[in-house]
Amino acid sequence: MQSEKHFPENLRTLCEQVGTISEMCRKIGINRQQFNKYLAGTHAPSKNNLRAIAGFFGVSADVLFSAPNDFRSMVEGGHFHLFRNLIQSPKMLMFIDEVVKVNENKLSELVGVYERYHYSSIYKGQILRSLFCLYERDGVLMHYYLERFPDMNGSGKIDYLFKYHGLSFFISNRLFSIDFETIQKNEMTFSNLAAINRNSKKYIFGVSSGIAATMMRQPVAVKVAMCHVDKGLIRKSHIRRATVLSPSDPSIPKEVIIYLNTGNTSIDSA
Repeated sequence: MQSEKHFPENLRTLCEQVGTISEMCRKIGINRQQFNKYLAGTHAPSKNNLRAIAGFFGVSADVLFSAPNDFRSMVEGGHFHLFRNLIQSPKMLMFIDEVVKVNENKLSELVGVYERYHYSSIYKGQILRSLFCLYERDGVLMHYYLERFPDMNGSGKIDYLFKYHGLSFFISNRLFSIDFETIQKNEMTFSNLAAINRNSKKYIFGVSSGIAATMMRQPVAVKVAMCHVDKGLIRKSHIRRATVLSPSDPSIPKEVIIYLNTGNTSIDSA
C-alpha cells in the first residue's frame, strides 16, 4: 500500500544519485525552495510536479511512495553504480536510442512484481518460487529478485538467501536480462524470456543460465516461468511467498506447471 509519508525519504535517496540538487531542480523545472519542502515532508508535490520528478529519475510515480527499505533496495543494489555507469556510457546510450527506446510503450506493460518459478538446482525435484521485480529507470528496464531456501527440517528458518540485481532489454518481443548475485557475490545469470498474456494474466516464460564463481557449483540452465502479481516494488507480503515447493503444490499456476514440465526442466553442464 502506498504511503505519502514515505515520499520524502525516497526522494532523498534519489537525490543521493545526482550531482547537485540545484542543477537537478533546474532540469526538472521545479523551484529549489519548493523542492526543499518536498524533501522535508512539509509539502506534497502537485500531480504535475510528481510526474516531472518521476520522469526525471526514470521511475513510475507510484514507486516513489513505496516503503523506504524496499525503495532503497531497488535503487542501491550491490551493482547499482555499475549499472548506472553502464547505462550512461556513450555506446550504451547509442544502443538504447537505436534499439530499446522504440519499445517504450511495451516497457510500461512489463514493469511490476512477478512470482518466478523454476526447478531448483539445490533442492532437486523441487520448484523454487522467488520474487522478481521489473522497474524502469532512464528508459531502461532494471530488475532485482529474491530467492529464499527454507530449512528442509521444517524449522521455518531460511537456510539460504540470494538476491540478484540486473539490467533487462526488450528487443524484438523478447526480454534479455543479465544480473549479479549481491549477497554472496558469487554468481552471474543470463535469461532469454518472452512475455505472454493468458486468461487475463501476464506471464513471462523462458530460459535462465547461471555461472557461479566456484567450479564446486557447475553452470546450469533452467526453464523459468513468471506470473505477474502486483504493481510497484517487492513488499514483505510478497516475500513471505518465496520458498521451495513440491511440483504438486496447488498454489503454483497451472500454466507454470505445464511449461516447466514440458521437455527437459534443466540442462546441467557435462
